[in-house]
Parts: sequence; structure tokens; C-alpha cells
Amino acid sequence: MLGVATANAQTEKKDSVDYSLNLKEFVVKSTAPRTKMKNGTMVTRIVGSPLESAGSVDDMLARVPGMTRIGGQLQVIGKGTPIYYINGRKVQDMEELKRLRSHDIREVEVINSPGAAYDASVNAVVKIKTRRQQGEGLSGRFDLSDEQAMKSGNNNVASTLNLNYRHGGMDFFGGVTFQNDYLDGYRSLLEQNSYGKDVTYTQTGYTQAEQNFSRMFFNAGMNWQIDDDNSVGMKLERGRWLKNHYRFSMEEDILRNGVKEDYLKSVSDINFRNPNTMLANAYYNGKIGKWGIDANVDYYSQCDKNDDRINEQAMSGNRTVESMTENKSNLFAARLIADHPLWTGKLTLGGELTTVCRDNDYRISGVDNIFDRMSKVSEQDYAAFFEYGLMIPKAGMLTLGMRYEHVAFDFDDLSDASRSVKRNHDDFFPSLSFGTRLGAVQMQLSYGIKTTRPSYHQLRSEIDYGSKYTLQTGNPLLKNEIRHTLDLSGRWSWLAFNVNYLHITDAIYDWTTPYNDNGVVMIGMVNFDRPIDVFCAFVNASPTVGVWTTSNTVGVQKQWLSFNLDDPRETTGKRHVTYDKPMLIFNSDNAFRLKHEWQLELNSQFYSKAHYRNVRLLQAYWNLTAAVQKSFLKDRSLVVRLSFCDIFNTAKQDAILDLGNYTLLQGDVFGQGRGNYSFHRVSISVRYAFNATKSKYKGKSAGEAAIKRM
Repeated sequence: MLGVATANAQTEKKDSVDYSLNLKEFVVKSTAPRTKMKNGTMVTRIVGSPLESAGSVDDMLARVPGMTRIGGQLQVIGKGTPIYYINGRKVQDMEELKRLRSHDIREVEVINSPGAAYDASVNAVVKIKTRRQQGEGLSGRFDLSDEQAMKSGNNNVASTLNLNYRHGGMDFFGGVTFQNDYLDGYRSLLEQNSYGKDVTYTQTGYTQAEQNFSRMFFNAGMNWQIDDDNSVGMKLERGRWLKNHYRFSMEEDILRNGVKEDYLKSVSDINFRNPNTMLANAYYNGKIGKWGIDANVDYYSQCDKNDDRINEQAMSGNRTVESMTENKSNLFAARLIADHPLWTGKLTLGGELTTVCRDNDYRISGVDNIFDRMSKVSEQDYAAFFEYGLMIPKAGMLTLGMRYEHVAFDFDDLSDASRSVKRNHDDFFPSLSFGTRLGAVQMQLSYGIKTTRPSYHQLRSEIDYGSKYTLQTGNPLLKNEIRHTLDLSGRWSWLAFNVNYLHITDAIYDWTTPYNDNGVVMIGMVNFDRPIDVFCAFVNASPTVGVWTTSNTVGVQKQWLSFNLDDPRETTGKRHVTYDKPMLIFNSDNAFRLKHEWQLELNSQFYSKAHYRNVRLLQAYWNLTAAVQKSFLKDRSLVVRLSFCDIFNTAKQDAILDLGNYTLLQGDVFGQGRGNYSFHRVSISVRYAFNATKSKYKGKSAGEAAIKRM
């Protein structure tokens, strides 16, 4: 901070002469904490920190205090997968986090305990705010990146061009992103055992995945900043696949009581035919008198169709199975939020309306006892909520909230009316929080009730054919999962902590059982009949010492879960299993800012063997990444970055699932869920920006929860 102080003093002397006293220039140096606590949430400053050089926002978020990446999936520690907002607009496509660059981000806010203003299914919220830059006329940014796996043919190339034209209070913006992925030869161990009274069937072998796809994303819109308090705008987003071919092969031996009975080689070729999405959003954000108004309207459509051809070779005979799946979904959503000062606090009122229609058509040939299915899903969600924050002098901020949701769900099975389901839900979801300061320590205690609704895919009734020995289906009778959450968070200087406890009932899980006496298994969905208790705590330290900035998170996550499972191998026919081994987490990010715009990084993510839901993780996960970055040109508008991710190829996790009469051992279980892409890779990226301006778009999606379930 730089300041010049001038003091004038007058004295009454006999000669009445005035004089001035001039103080010399002085300089005060201080380092602001990168992460602070604001209204009970963790706010991390990105601009001016090493995180602004992380590359994509997806990579940056994994290093934000309170977040981690478990098996390739970004999570808020202890709360699972969050929803995201960028400048108040809900992120519908998670690929957007990879297309957006960390250099454009001002700050990230992690909300561990979302209040009544958020859908009851939301466990955590991450708000991303972009940099506030000035400029008139045309501006733009071009990004190009290439990632190459070290031990396979996996390659990912992406390029993005964003343009913005600003004149006065008007912004016109648009962008296009092209992405091409080639995923080759991702191999994984697989062993399944199903147990009968006198027989054990074992499927043991390997799976291999290959995929070649390219797609483009388009967006365009306008924003009008009417005055300092009022703005309106609209935005269109379009995503379209240019090609998408996926091949999944499996080779396995089929054993009966340890003796080889069959050999199966299954090759599945899936062609996705022009899947696409469309999102239109319009908004108004402003003030009418003392009322603050935030209104959003959304329309969203999604269409996908795929053909699957499975060729099977077996000792018992060969066959070809063909299936076709087509889904069409449409959503309309509207949301209105209004706030007004009241006494020493603020009252917030709001309402939401969401309508969803989804058609599903599934056809199959070449196999007996599995039939075509046609179904329609319609759902209407109505919600109203209020929240009041009251400042109590010398105590702190008390916030009370209540959310009411009415859900009318209609699942119409057009192939079998007996499987149709209609049900209504009327639920109240209270929330309560209290924030205070004890000396230099900021703290907040929160309580709330949340839910998880099954996705439409989980509610389907048809049987999907995986192989001769593996089938999969949904469950239209699934109930909503209910979670009670208690959170305590705090901050002191560059230290931050969070402790939370969850009590979960009717948890939704995959559940595999023997389908017949010939070794065939059925993968389905169930609600657990036992509650799950989960405890999580973490501490983050983010000091800066000279050119070195470090952020270190140490945490633990433990659950209490046990079952009495059906197991015909036991004399009682039952076996008690317990899943309570804690997961230890340690993340360390280190950046060194050197002269001439050089930056060096060494980052590490670690979590231990543990029990995660009803899965036993059999090995520790460790990802060590190094990066070097250099900025060019006087305004640093050209940035080149080279990184080596998962240097020792240890970012993988084997797991075993034990369901009593069925067990599953799978190699690198999380790798299957991250697009069959190895973390062990080298990447290079180039970014160039000119006349940078910040979009003033303030739209927020009104239908985020329903779109997520699609």
C-alpha cells in the first residue's frame, strides 16, 4: 500500500504566520490471505495467486481449499459432487469447466451448507466469479491445448475462441469450442463371483475400452447494463457431437466351482447418432425500490440416440445382439428471488417451477427373455422458500430458512402398464446457521436437511444387455435419499477448517444379484435399509513465504455402515459385513513465482485405502504433478504452459464390492468413470488474449437440479 500524508497546522502567534508540516512518503507491506471466510463460506482469491496459472478451471478447482479430486471426479470434501455457478449462471455441461481458463477467474466460493435458496438435492455449491476487466470495442481470447498419455494412445486436443463486443452498456458475446479425443486401449482387471447354495460361478478376465469422438460447443448472447442496479440479458448454448464411436471389449473365463466351463469374448460397438443439447436462458437482475430482484427463465432440450452391436464368441456358441436406445428430454424452468432489508437483517423470498418431459425407446434383438421397452416420464416440481438473516449485536449472524417442495412424478411404462408408477411428494426442508467471531477466529455452525432424487436413468424399467452373463436394469420404485447435515467451519489468518456430520437414510446404490442358476448376474438399484453415518474433517494451511506459495489440506473421512447380507456359503445363510475404514486425505500445492514471468509448480494429491460407500478401496491413490509456465509480451497476454501429470503413474485405485452372494473385483475402478483416460500424461497449452473485457452477463439457471438428473 502506498500513501502520502500531509498535515496542516496553524498556530496563533503574535505575528500570525501559518506553517505546514509535510510528512515523507511511507510504504506498508502486507500479504492478504488467499482464502477467507465470508458468511460461513470459504472464498479463495484466484487472481494474483498461483492458481490463476493452473490451466483449465477443472484443474484449478482440484487445488482450491475444501475441494479434492477422488478418482477423477471433483468433490467438496465430505459433501461429494457440487453444483457450479459462473457469474450467477448455472453450469449445465461439466465440460465447460475444462473449456474455461483459470486466468479468467477472480475468486471461487465453496458453500458446504447451501441454504433454503438452493434445491433440496444440492449438497454443496461452488460459485465461480470471473475477473473484472475494463475495455470497449472488440476483445477476445484463444486457447489451444494438447494432452498425450504416456503409456497408451490416449490423446486430447481442444481449442476455444471467445469474442466480446462492448459499447456503452451493451455486450454482445459468442464463442466456439472444438474438442477431439482419441482414447485407445484402456485395459482393466475384472473378476465377478456369484454364490449359490451348492455352486459358485466366477467370471474372470479383462475389459478394454476405446473411443474416438469429436464435438463442438457454441454459445451466443447479449447483455444490457441499464444502470448500476439493473441489467437484462439472454444466452443460447448449443452442444453437438460430430462423431462418437465407442468400443468396449471383454475377455473372460467362466468357472463353475473353480472348473472352466465357458470362455466369452464380447465386443460391443456403440455408435452415437448426433446427440445434442440446447439451452436458452433469459434473466433480469436489479432493484425496484428497496427490493432486490433476480428472475431467470430456462428452456433445455436433450436428444441422444445410439446403436449397440454386440458380437459374442463363446464355447457354448456365437451370437450377435443388437439394441437401439433413444432418449428425448425437454425442460422448462422459472425462478424468482426477491430480498428486502428487514430490521437489522435481510429477508429473502423466492419460488421455482420446473417441468420435465422425457421419452425413452429401447429396442433389442438377438436374445431371448429381454424385451423392447417404451416409457414416458413427466415431472412437475414446485418450490417456495424464505430465508432471514438477522444480525445480533455483539453475538453474530443468525440465519433461518425453510423450503417447501411439491413433486408430482409420473412414470408411464408403455410396454407393461403394471410397472407404471405415479407418486407425489410434499416435503419441508429447514435450514439454520449461526456465524460469529471469537477474537481473530471466524466460525459458523449450520444444520440442514437435504435429499437426493433418483435420476431418470435409474428409474427406468427396461433390462439392458451387457453380455451373456451380465444384465442391467433400473428401479421405478426407488425412494428419495434423505440426508441430515451438521457443519462447523472456521478460519484464522491462513488456517481454515471444516467439520461435518451426515446421517443418511434410504441411500441409493447399485446392487448386483444372481439372476439365474447359470451364472448370469443382474445389476440393479436399491435403497439401503440401513442408515449411513459419515464424519469428515479437514484443515487447510495456505501461507506465502517470499516467492513460495503453498496450500496444504489434511483431512479424514469416516463412515459407519454395516449389513447382514444373504450368503448361501454361511450355515445361517447370512453374513455380517462392515464398511468403516476411514479415508485419510493429504493435498499439497506448491508454486514458485520467479523473475521474468516464470512459474514452477509441484502439486500432490493423496488419499489412503478406505471404505467408500459399500466399496473397499484396495490401494492408496497418489498423483504427483509438475508444471512450468512462462508469460510473454509486455501485457503478459501470451502464456505457454507445460505440465507432467501423475509422474509415477500411481493415480489409480483397485476396488472390491461385496454384496454377500456376489463380489466384484475391478482394477482402476475410478478410471472407468473418467472417460477411460489415464492421468499419466503430458500436456501443453497456449493462451492469447487481446483487449480483455469481462462479460456482464448475470443470468442464473432456474432448472439446474432437473437438468443434472437428465
